[in-house]
Amino acid sequence: MKTWVKKNCCSEVSFAWLLKMALSLVCPALILLFRPLGMNFAQSATSAGILLVIIWWTTNLMKKVPASLFLLLWFCLFSGAPAKTIFTFPTGETFIMLVITYLFSQAISNCGLIDRVLLPLLLRFVRTPVSCILAVIVSFCLTMYVIPQPLARLVLVSVVFDSFFKRTTVPAAARQVLMYMVFVFYAIVNIACKDADLIMNYVAVNSSGVEITNGAWTRAMAVPTIGYAAVVMLLMLFLFRRELRGVSIRLAPDVESAPSGFSREELPPVIVILATVLLWMTSGLWGKNIVLFGYITANTLVTVVSTLIPFAMKTLGTKDFSAIDIVTLIFLSAAFAIGGVMKACGAADVVFGQFRSIFPEHFSVLYLMLIILVGMLLHMVLGSNTTTLSVIVPGLVLLCGNVVSPEVLVYASIISVAFHPILPLCGADGRREQRLLSEQLCYAARHSGHALYFPRRRIRLSALVVSDRTNLKKRQPGSDTHADIEKKHSI
Repeated sequence: MKTWVKKNCCSEVSFAWLLKMALSLVCPALILLFRPLGMNFAQSATSAGILLVIIWWTTNLMKKVPASLFLLLWFCLFSGAPAKTIFTFPTGETFIMLVITYLFSQAISNCGLIDRVLLPLLLRFVRTPVSCILAVIVSFCLTMYVIPQPLARLVLVSVVFDSFFKRTTVPAAARQVLMYMVFVFYAIVNIACKDADLIMNYVAVNSSGVEITNGAWTRAMAVPTIGYAAVVMLLMLFLFRRELRGVSIRLAPDVESAPSGFSREELPPVIVILATVLLWMTSGLWGKNIVLFGYITANTLVTVVSTLIPFAMKTLGTKDFSAIDIVTLIFLSAAFAIGGVMKACGAADVVFGQFRSIFPEHFSVLYLMLIILVGMLLHMVLGSNTTTLSVIVPGLVLLCGNVVSPEVLVYASIISVAFHPILPLCGADGRREQRLLSEQLCYAARHSGHALYFPRRRIRLSALVVSDRTNLKKRQPGSDTHADIEKKHSI
């Protein structure tokens, strides 16, 4: 416990840190003192608190746990918003679903389901870089409901592909490029369905104040997702043509075949997992009218029961509770609250209303591109998908809600954040570029043993500016640790 608190709650205090902390207080203090734009006390206090914590999040001056708890406490004391609005995430179904899916994903990892199913298929059917990319996309689509927790899904799938490449004759340079594509296409597939990312997509929907079903999301985002995947695939094959030219993926000599099948002890939890997935996919047929406590739906109830069974089967144990990411849950509690609190106290009307004049009166392609541009600019400042969406979605709903439906604004915001890695980035510094990658990608890169490095050289292709070369290399002894990277590139 002491180690966890020291790692996630304590900052390294020095004169430079104290100076930066003092500077971070200047703008929020001025907002609180002078109440610009005709704000009342609650509105100025809410705006100042949000600005201060966003500064802490983006600069990592204060760790996410104390910063997020500070923001929640600040809202309780000064915003005047009801407790239900402030604590909408921890008292909602998404919170329960996330906690349970952390454990459910750990059960899948413990029983080796993904390894035993995916690895033999990859060794049998993947022969070229193009088929490998397609296999990456198919793998994430197939595991979307098997592993509902997005970060756990990325870690498990990336480990499978890393094991796959080690069993083949793929050269080291091509292997690293293909591993990078695993991370990139994870982010692309996650925008295809609402349930593909229980964090980013749910933050966007919750911040909009409207209900969007998984089916409606999938229909609306099908064309953007397919188009994005096609563009990125062509760009990757072009940019890394030297590494991938002539690469043939074959099983290396003297390498044992991948394990397949399940023992008698492993089979029961696998059956439970497959039954759970089947119930999830058919819940629309049998679970429409099943609601517990007014908000817990059939899918969540199925997940709770399916997670308790592996404990009885000894597939999960008390040590597996460490799989629950408490830091992310606390961070999301604060991020989810921002939009609702700003609306409740009226700060959203005052702050975002100042930008109403920059949008045309009627909807057009230019109007849509302006929405996406605003999202990208804010993403370049904040660096985090969830923080950006929690701020921009309620703002856009307020500014553009009379012209564009909230659903379209959610989709446009997701597109502006998710498409950002292949568009012009801020500055030529490699660290800045790495910071703009989604927090999910960076999380999985660290946990799978890879770090991402971007040199300054680029190539211009049509209207896109992308990295000319991306060097992916294994973390070596003495290089940045997990904590070091978080210190440099906080979400």
